[in-house]
Parts: sequence; C-alpha cells; structure tokens
Amino acid sequence: HRNYPSCIARGRSTVLDVAGGKGDLSWILRNIDGIDSVIADPRIPNHRRMVRSVKFLLDYPEEAAIRSVEGVPTHQPLAKLLPRLLANLRGTIENDDGFACKGENNCRVDLQAPQYLRMHVDDRLVETLRQILVIEGEVDSRAVWDGYWKAERCRIESNTTHYGGTVPKASAAVKMNDKESRQIVDPRSALEVFRSLDLIVGFHPDQATEATIDLALLSKIPFAVVPCCVFPSEFPDRIIDGKRVRNHGEFIEYLCAKHPQIKREKLPFVETDTAKNVVLYMMKEDFI
Repeated sequence: HRNYPSCIARGRSTVLDVAGGKGDLSWILRNIDGIDSVIADPRIPNHRRMVRSVKFLLDYPEEAAIRSVEGVPTHQPLAKLLPRLLANLRGTIENDDGFACKGENNCRVDLQAPQYLRMHVDDRLVETLRQILVIEGEVDSRAVWDGYWKAERCRIESNTTHYGGTVPKASAAVKMNDKESRQIVDPRSALEVFRSLDLIVGFHPDQATEATIDLALLSKIPFAVVPCCVFPSEFPDRIIDGKRVRNHGEFIEYLCAKHPQIKREKLPFVETDTAKNVVLYMMKEDFI
C-alpha cells in the first residue's frame, strides 16, 4: 500500500479484494496494515490457516525469527510481517482458537476477520453500477440496485461451492473475535461499499479480471490487477489486432487498451518461475 499514499490511509480507506478466495490478502491488509478490505468472491473465505500460522509464530518466537530471514528456503513472509502485526493489533483475542504467545511477555493480539461480499464481479455488476451513475434520485438508484442484488443473491445461494471444495466450519472460516458473520448481506450496505471504495485489487482474479478493471475505470478508482488465466472459450468477443484473445500476452494488451494511462510492471515473485506476475494499475492522478 506504500505505492498508493494518496488513496490509502490506515483506518480511513476501503479496498475491494476481487476474487479474494480464502481472503489472505484482505486478512493481511486488515491485521497488519490496519486497512479495511472487503472480499468480493462467490465462495466463503477461510482464515483458519492464517490464524494458526500466527499462533505458531507468536508461540515460538525463535522459530519466527528464523523464518523471517529472506532469501533462504525456510523463509515465511508472514514471519517477516509479524512485528507489524503486533504493532497494529495489541489487544485481546476472543476467537474460537484463542491463544496467548509465549514470547513478547505473553502478549495477546486481537485478530480481525475482514468483511466479505458473496457475489460475482462481472459485467452484470458493472452495468448495474453504470445505470446507477446516470440515474437521478436515490429512490430510483436503490430500486435498480435492489433488483440486481436480489438476483445475485439467488444466483449465489444456488452455488454451494466453498473455497477449496470443502465446507469450512463457520467459526473458523468467518469468525475470529466477531460474534456474528462478517458477510455483508444487506443491499444498502453492499451498495455503500462500492460507493466508498478507495482502491480495487485483484490477484489472479480469473473470470473477474476484465470486469475488475472495467469497474475501476467506471468508478475512477485506483486499481492494481494481476491477470492470470485467459478463458478464451468463455470470452470469445475479446478482440485485439483483429484476432481473438487466446493467450496471456494478448490478454495483457487487450486490457491495457481500455485506457491510455494503464501502467504495467512485473512483480518480483520468489520461488516460482511460472506464476503470472504482470500487474496492471492506475493511480488516482491517472484519472485526472
């Protein structure tokens, strides 16, 4: 988030994490950087692995120190981030797997589960928000959104897929110190999320990739998206230089053509030679 100083501020910003899967990115933003990040994914997030990893690292500070060293096989990025987590989350943990760490004078930390929207980020969403932008009057805007939200809820409820293909226990998947689910189900609250966004991110968001960028461009919101799979059979209308978009390189060019200010960089991934690492992004000033 240090690359977005003009749009991201601790405790005052909202990030949309598109196709966030288990929710690791939003969990890190919430607990390590103090930034509210809302997951948008049809599946239910599951933070159990993150909580258990933090528990282990706090209980065994010597092992955490070993794992925090970069450039060696034992490196664990979460261990490197541990001091920032402790600085951000001093307090009392009240989750189902409550724990105290043996180091740091038996410190206790208050882990926060990020909020999430069970929904698809796709053309339907973008078109609905486009309609709302041109409608005069809050009542009419709400009617359009309510119609979309009802249909999307029915669509989601018919999908029983959970992240990883298994149904996580509700307490471990979406509850830590929260007594109620962090899922946003109220249509007004859901619409307010999209009206208050400061940044949109998508790390390998698959079918949601193009819609994520379209949403950001429509709302003039800074974004950072790392495209991965192309799905040419699902999106046959994508054309670049008179040809259908079929591979990753063509997909990158197709997406960049949506706005002249879209920038691209390569992320320095570690321990992988195959993961797609091109990030497409726009800053707040790029929309001026």
